[in-house]
Amino acid sequence: MIRRLSAALFLAPATASAHYIPSTDVPTTVDVGMVTTWRSSSLINDYQYWQVPGTLMGGHAWPAEKGVEVDEMTLSLAHRLDQNLYGVVEVGSHAGDSDDHGGVELEHAYVGWVCCSDYGPWVAEVGRMSALFSPALAEHATQRLASEAPLTLDVLFGRHFHDDGARLWWHETGGISAGAEIWRGKAYPATDTSDGGAWDVFARYNWRGERLSWETGAWFYSAAAEARADHRYGGGHQHVPVAPPGETATAFSDIRFTGDSDIYGVHARVNYRLSQDITLALDGEWIHANLDGVLHDSIGRQADLDGDQSGGWIQPSLRWRRHTFGVRAEYLTTDNTVVGPAAPQLAEESGLANPDDHDPRRFTVIWHWQWRDNIALRAEAIRDESLTETDNRWTLGVIWRQRLWPGKTKSSHHHR
Repeated sequence: MIRRLSAALFLAPATASAHYIPSTDVPTTVDVGMVTTWRSSSLINDYQYWQVPGTLMGGHAWPAEKGVEVDEMTLSLAHRLDQNLYGVVEVGSHAGDSDDHGGVELEHAYVGWVCCSDYGPWVAEVGRMSALFSPALAEHATQRLASEAPLTLDVLFGRHFHDDGARLWWHETGGISAGAEIWRGKAYPATDTSDGGAWDVFARYNWRGERLSWETGAWFYSAAAEARADHRYGGGHQHVPVAPPGETATAFSDIRFTGDSDIYGVHARVNYRLSQDITLALDGEWIHANLDGVLHDSIGRQADLDGDQSGGWIQPSLRWRRHTFGVRAEYLTTDNTVVGPAAPQLAEESGLANPDDHDPRRFTVIWHWQWRDNIALRAEAIRDESLTETDNRWTLGVIWRQRLWPGKTKSSHHHR
């Protein structure tokens, strides 16, 4: 029974696609992934900061840059120790800012336990992991249909979520999955301090028929932060640009946030197979965040913040043989109230001020061609309205995703 359970957990699409439990039939696996993309233009120039109006940002949310860039490279090892116990280790490198501060990072290093198949199954995991509550947040760049992460995840979670924590979840293949996670707070928007940390709960339902399959879910995430900084440009990780003679660099104000972020969302994905060669899909997620806390800086200014931010995306696509054509539309709204003697200055310097009432948006048209079993090509046309000035850019990319061990197992090409 445990062996059948292991295979089911490995194959089940209800599990976030970046999460993997090795089966007893294939106890050891080694996987590699890499995405390289050429972009026709940069979202901002070399001496500016990417700050979406009306938001606080941080984590690894770097803007798109002109030219060729390795968006991501990952190498993962998973091993089944016995019928119940397994371990996963993964290292990865992501594109950083213009000075390439994105180095190799230990992203996953956790041990898991599968048990209780008669009234479960239950899965317990502890270590450094990606969160399971939002499927899109757990995905790698090799698994997404689009080359760039959703704008809402960039703003609210800093793009990549890797934290130390523990997870307990119940999973039934083809049915209900539900669980809870508790985090130390290394991942944005929490902080790893005495008054920081985060936790979440999630549930989803998956159904598969002969032609139609769908998945829907909901989640709630709560984070506490103490003197949280935008570590992309400040907070002890100074990536502040210095302009050459004749150029002017934008000044960065290191405004901190202390308080709570309560974020919840719903997601869904529908697949319908019209024929052996044609499949239609619709993917989307909506997220709402409430920020309740204090803005402050190094000279003692502070102001109370009550912020509401909502956003999401919808992505219809059509797959014909080895070609996938898709469109992703994204939208973000903000409603922030900043109160106190220093409120006007702190709101402007932190980026929360949005005097033009700009609602960030982005539209992407995508063509994905699975050229070889492990190599795919991708082209995109992007209209980026995350800032008040619109940026139109083209991309061409190469995706390499392969199982290195065992060598006879072909990689899957699932993307959302």
